[in-house]
Amino acid sequence: MSFQNVSPYIRIAMDSIIQSPWMLKERMLWDYELLYLMEGRADITIEDKTYEGRPGDLFLFKPGKRHSIQIIGDNPIRQPHVHFDLFEQADSGDVKVSFKMLQDMDETERSWFRKDELSGALVDLPTYIRLREPSRVEQQLFGIISEFEAKLPLYEWRLKGSLLELITYIVREHAWNGRLYENSLHQELLLDIERYIAAHVHRELKLDELSERFHISKYYLIHLFNKVFDVSPIQYHQRIRLERAKNMIRHTLMPLQEIADQLGFSGIHAFSRAFKKKVGVSPAGFRKEFRDEHRSESVRSFI
Repeated sequence: MSFQNVSPYIRIAMDSIIQSPWMLKERMLWDYELLYLMEGRADITIEDKTYEGRPGDLFLFKPGKRHSIQIIGDNPIRQPHVHFDLFEQADSGDVKVSFKMLQDMDETERSWFRKDELSGALVDLPTYIRLREPSRVEQQLFGIISEFEAKLPLYEWRLKGSLLELITYIVREHAWNGRLYENSLHQELLLDIERYIAAHVHRELKLDELSERFHISKYYLIHLFNKVFDVSPIQYHQRIRLERAKNMIRHTLMPLQEIADQLGFSGIHAFSRAFKKKVGVSPAGFRKEFRDEHRSESVRSFI
């Protein structure tokens, strides 16, 4: 399946506090489960490998992978968690949370196993992730749980978007950690450069300026930046300028010339060329498409 068409289905989203002693016997899930260990400690075994889970650890149980959980010590554990399908399917509403092993499942249950799309070439998430900023994942996870429990109108839409935002953050966090580890000698330098670029989205930025400011050769700077961000510093700067432009076009009535001026383009024609090259449509065309789509959605809401 294409990630362009991803549309998750949230089966369960809940916060649970479990008293010691407690053990979840080995099982295989039909779907995914994201489990965040917020309090307490637990031995979490996945496919015969045991992790000592501590507060701030995130676990991704994947379809068809054996796993078990056992509390360590006398203190309870707190584990907000979400069960989901990455792609909603016709039978998503019928599939439950599994507590069985393969040999205990009937034919129908064995047909419920989802394809593991998070262990591929494009996205390859491990089963265990030590988070840099646990508070951010906590906030997103509890937002999903609150939305699932409240079930306000159109909550399904909100859940899909919130879960995709969380998964995207986790994927980027994992990729970022791996790349920064490989380039740990230059970690602070790269972070400083990235912050500087983001702070100067309102104007043109030259490679010479970055080289002089951070006392690094232009060629080595491009090499390091590419290893972590997959683009050169100037390409990264252009990307975030154009993302800012897209938001301004969508959500303000500001004239396109004024947007070009605020983002430091030399003129409306330079802005239009750069925008069309990146987005595939001119700024004026992008604004028209957005307004037409928004108008259609407004009409549908009254039908």
